[in-house]
Amino acid sequence: MAAEFTAPPPEWGLELSGEQLEKLSLYAAGLREMSGRLNLVSPSDLAAIEVRHITDSLAGAALLRRLLPGGGTVLDAGSGAGFPGVPLAIALPGLDFTFCDSSLRRFQFLTWITARLGLRNARALHARLGQWKGPLYSAVVQRAMGQLENILPQCLNIMSPGGYFLAWQTTAQVAAYRPEVDAALIAAGGKKTEEARYSLPGEKEERHILVFVRKG
Repeated sequence: MAAEFTAPPPEWGLELSGEQLEKLSLYAAGLREMSGRLNLVSPSDLAAIEVRHITDSLAGAALLRRLLPGGGTVLDAGSGAGFPGVPLAIALPGLDFTFCDSSLRRFQFLTWITARLGLRNARALHARLGQWKGPLYSAVVQRAMGQLENILPQCLNIMSPGGYFLAWQTTAQVAAYRPEVDAALIAAGGKKTEEARYSLPGEKEERHILVFVRKG
């Protein structure tokens, strides 16, 4: 039996049902079951996976729900082990998610975990962002993919005009925000609209979600 998942802090504005909490617990169990053979998460992170990865992913749920009140499609760019896409898909059943990764083994895990959790609003996709030929999305989310100036053009390119890009960032990453980011943003036809700040349970360090929009 999977360990019980603890709901995020109430100030995040995210209420989860018992079924959703159970799916988050099953997701954590699936990660622990498969991580060793597929190298999904570092061994040092496995013990704290619920807070460090799953709860951190959920920090953007209320924000994404506000940005897309009428529903929409969301691409998790470079989903890896499913962060932040899988927790967000569990928390936001009114949105349709695609978990995209260029690694075949990670794509296979994402396909497996999507089926295991019974996520009807999600699918896995094996593709590279730099060679994108698919549909445009209402929003793109990414967590720990690399330098923003390299990611922004690719992510904005697969968003519909008026679509949103949400980037999870640590305080150190925000402090290292460079002029190259603004240059890449302007060249790609986007602009930064807001920045959400939060802290994980048991931690004092402030974390950030930067929100960018593709101009129409």
